[in-house]
Amino acid sequence: MQGKHILILGSGFGGIEVLKTLQRGLGNNKNDIDVTLVSRDNFLLFTPMLPEVSTGRIETRHIVTPVRTFINDSKNSKNFRFYEADIKSIDLVKKRVIVSHHIGRQTTGSIDNEDSDVEQKQTLFQSLEFRQLNHTERKHTHLLYYDYLVIALGGNTNFFGIDNIEKNALTMKDIDDAIALRNHVLDMLEQADLQQSDPELRKRLLTFVVVGGGFNGIETVGELNDFVRETVREYYKNIYMTEVRIILINASDRILEQVEDDLGKWALKKLESKGVEFIMNSQVTGAKLNSIKLDSGKIIDTYTIIWSAGVTPSKLIADLDCQHDKHHRIKCNDHLELNGYEGSVYAVGDCASILDPNTGRPYPPTAQHALRQAKVAAHNLVNEIKGNKNTKESFDYKTKGMMAEIGKRTGVATMFGGRIKLHGFIAWWLWRTFYLSNLPTKKKKLRVMTDWTMDLFFKPDVAKIKRTKLEFDNRSNYEKESELRSPRTANI
Repeated sequence: MQGKHILILGSGFGGIEVLKTLQRGLGNNKNDIDVTLVSRDNFLLFTPMLPEVSTGRIETRHIVTPVRTFINDSKNSKNFRFYEADIKSIDLVKKRVIVSHHIGRQTTGSIDNEDSDVEQKQTLFQSLEFRQLNHTERKHTHLLYYDYLVIALGGNTNFFGIDNIEKNALTMKDIDDAIALRNHVLDMLEQADLQQSDPELRKRLLTFVVVGGGFNGIETVGELNDFVRETVREYYKNIYMTEVRIILINASDRILEQVEDDLGKWALKKLESKGVEFIMNSQVTGAKLNSIKLDSGKIIDTYTIIWSAGVTPSKLIADLDCQHDKHHRIKCNDHLELNGYEGSVYAVGDCASILDPNTGRPYPPTAQHALRQAKVAAHNLVNEIKGNKNTKESFDYKTKGMMAEIGKRTGVATMFGGRIKLHGFIAWWLWRTFYLSNLPTKKKKLRVMTDWTMDLFFKPDVAKIKRTKLEFDNRSNYEKESELRSPRTANI
């Protein structure tokens, strides 16, 4: 085992659980093995609480836990390391991964507001040091070799190639999305409050559309509906509640298809009673800055489109030289090993296609499955390293239950294979209790509990969080220059 190197890609639920399981499972062999986790983010995002961040019920940093917290938890932390970097390519034959990271400053100087002179912004862009540097000088590339690889890279938002959706829709995938959505919603309310002379424009500003009736879409629309209506009632006296429209568009005739049909119907009726409108059996075919188009030909005038209709693997995963399913996810056997790379490469979470032996269909991309897949993959990896190949564990997991929060003090839950079904306050309380107990650290648990307690006694906060610095990522200079010319650079 001398000099063995395990490489974990991704800091989501799957990647972090693999890391924690390896810390426990390697035992006295830790000194002989190095473990490296690589991710573009230096934190674990607790995604179930993301909709509550978008409405300000929970503070942003309270649902993110630094990866280095988990690294330092190891008794032999010197053998465990973390690199914040973008993963550029994976070579399964040569057993190496290419990663890259930025060098130096990644933000410009201040851009005060939308009224800043365009020429001043252009001058700022042209004066940036990185503008003078070529791509290789602004980024460093590294080769990481491995003996064992665990791929836990999750997935990206799936826009299904629909015209202009990616350009004009907000998403609810990461912490930036939550902040952007909150700022945008408050921006719409501020504009509507000021706009008294044009009723059609007010109508567009006060129409909020969520696309997708899965867990993410339903939890988002529930939080959004409560936040908008409570905020309007408390702060925006020029806006009438009858002017506010919260609409959910779903491609099928059911919402929350992962739970029993009667719970889905109850959730739909409950949300309708709170003012949410539903357009069922409809698909989006296009979008503009101020409207969204359905397959029926109907056009909804709105400046707010929130897309939560699906997840797809990244291009890196889709292009990986291995077997994929029809959705481009990596095919794995029941030991979580890549077909053709048994014993050395494992995959877990949203990027992996693992067949459920009970149904013959791939397991759904949920956090509870990713966590349990990670435990099995790490267990099998430890046995592979120790030479106990005959003790490998197969992944055979039956969903324990599903829960969804559908607004303030309301939820639905199913447990023990559907034998117990709950809705209303008790399901909401169970949702909060379960996810609070699963937050990674005592510090985060206490902070979220404090946020929830404060929310009981105080009105919602309507302050927007504006960026005063312009961050630069991997996109082209042309795209960055276009953003700099746009008034949108003042806001997230």
